[in-house]
Amino acid sequence: MLADDSRFSARVVDELADAGWRQDRSIDISAWMAELDAQGYRVSEVAAQALRSFGGLSVGSAVVEGPNFSNDEPLTVDPILAGSGHRALAEELERELGGNWYPFGEWLSSSSVFVRDDGWVVATGLGRIWELGRTVDDAIEFAVMASHPLECLKILAPGAKPWPPSARDSN
Repeated sequence: MLADDSRFSARVVDELADAGWRQDRSIDISAWMAELDAQGYRVSEVAAQALRSFGGLSVGSAVVEGPNFSNDEPLTVDPILAGSGHRALAEELERELGGNWYPFGEWLSSSSVFVRDDGWVVATGLGRIWELGRTVDDAIEFAVMASHPLECLKILAPGAKPWPPSARDSN
């Protein structure tokens, strides 16, 4: 196990370590930034710092059965995978939630994960937007631990229903 990192639970630190992460990790993200800048993305310091630390990792799930969803796919931190050719997704997030969004990676059902300038992290795909965390660290903790229900923030596809359904939707 890595030296203690109080930002994450011990199980998340173990999953991160298994994926190749360490506390002082800092990779070169200039090639990603150049490719995405050319597509109209604007990287924030929060997104850049997160990508330097976690970029290129595929972090597995420590808890597979979440309270209302199956957490059976890794969080793959690759902004090209999430954002290249998908600028319309970021524009949709800007319209629906405000702010500037930068691609971070992929998670469940190949949903694209984006981080806003203030650190808020969401996933979008299949006509929906889900919240992962109010900070990048919270989002990583959630993607690994499935520690609370997955919340569908917005339905983007006409006629689609929230997924997973919330307790209030089933009453």
